[in-house]
Amino acid sequence: MYSQTFSRAGLADVDNRVVLNVGGIRFETYKTTLRKIPATRLSRLTEALANYDPILNEYFFDRHPGVFAQILNYYRTGKLHYPTNVCGPLFEEELEFWGLDANQVEPCCWMTYTCHRETQQTLAILDTLDMDAANMTEEELAKKFGYEENFRTGKLTTWQRLKPKIWLLFDEPYSSNAAK
Repeated sequence: MYSQTFSRAGLADVDNRVVLNVGGIRFETYKTTLRKIPATRLSRLTEALANYDPILNEYFFDRHPGVFAQILNYYRTGKLHYPTNVCGPLFEEELEFWGLDANQVEPCCWMTYTCHRETQQTLAILDTLDMDAANMTEEELAKKFGYEENFRTGKLTTWQRLKPKIWLLFDEPYSSNAAK
């Protein structure tokens, strides 16, 4: 009697398990684990999906397996950690694919995770400030450096005349032969 009960329990366990092949790496978990976070791609798995292989009895997703390990851990523990070996935009893309909210990243990982956003914002600001010095007139350069009034009156100091040229040497390496 004991062996029959054990066998039935074992079969129930097998029926509850699901194999997810993500990027060639096989992950195994319980269907109940995947239902812990509703309205996500993993919570809605059915054998009718195109990515289900009935011969291998697994679902295949051509996604990043390293990120998926963190995503599956989120289903198991309720804590979403950011893997530091991938870039932020890739992690965001994977979260979006799996139907997860990026705001669920744990506080211990939040600064590392959002760092790429701040970097992108800073680069965007720098792009707007970038001077196309090769196409700027002397008057435009004087204006950028705050010497507009002295330029108009013809009272530029030697330093005020040299500063934009020195800047061009370092900041725009193709602006002149000397810069090259």
